[in-house]
Amino acid sequence: MLYFLSKKMHLRIYTVNQKYVKNKHGDIGVYKKKIKKWIKSNKRYKPQKRGLEKHPIYSKKFGFLELYNRKELQGLICPSGYSISQCFNVLRKMWYGYHKARHDEKNYEGMVKYAKAIQDVQKDMGIKTTSFPHLGLYGDVLILNDKNGNRAVFEDHSALKKKQEEYEKWQAENAKKIQEKLQRPDKEKGEVIETFADDVSPYEMEDNGQPVPQLLELDEEKGEEILTITDDIPFQKKLQKPDKKKDESILTIADDVAPHETIEAEIEDTVTELLEPEEEEEIFVITDDKPFQS
Repeated sequence: MLYFLSKKMHLRIYTVNQKYVKNKHGDIGVYKKKIKKWIKSNKRYKPQKRGLEKHPIYSKKFGFLELYNRKELQGLICPSGYSISQCFNVLRKMWYGYHKARHDEKNYEGMVKYAKAIQDVQKDMGIKTTSFPHLGLYGDVLILNDKNGNRAVFEDHSALKKKQEEYEKWQAENAKKIQEKLQRPDKEKGEVIETFADDVSPYEMEDNGQPVPQLLELDEEKGEEILTITDDIPFQKKLQKPDKKKDESILTIADDVAPHETIEAEIEDTVTELLEPEEEEEIFVITDDKPFQS
């Protein structure tokens, strides 16, 4: 019950193709039928404006487009080769992508991309182009609608559009002039374009001289020989794990004496007392008269 309260129910009207059997031979015919459906959605249903309620659209090539029916709109071909009805379908998709990039994704590059595409399609149709002043893209008119679909703002930006087109032309010409000055030499000053060919390919390697084995060749006249020094230290054997099948185990012996502890022996057990001579014994001192070897 809480799920139905979270979303409102709206009634939608759809047109579908209903099939029926024409005759006893089993031939099937199709006719259009309108059906109603209840849809759970938070968005309010905005019916399409038709007839006099719809704002007129004037094209420089075909006049008022409201005077044509759907089949006639399909026959009106634009310079790009697409019909007016196809251009309207593309415009609907471009506007959807623009609003998605603006509200959902908040992507500035996507907004500029769709805004330029919208203006290009409108130029192809011959209708007034939409102005996007917040993106720096000016068109013929600026139109803003409120939540009910009514026009709140309608401004003429044709003068701003002309200024923008003039600036773009000046910018393109100025860029060409700068590029020509940078590339073309001044013949009066004796400037000439010089080209340097790089004959060495990137995969070729240069020979930097004799390799190390050639530099270490023996000189037999001077009596040089190759001296080989062998390493007599055997390789250390890795510790083998005990074999549990043979009841082998690792024996650990604990050393209770810490390395920093020293054992003080009693005075009676010192070496000096043990070596004291008795009354009849004498001490002999033997000296080494040999000098130290240098």
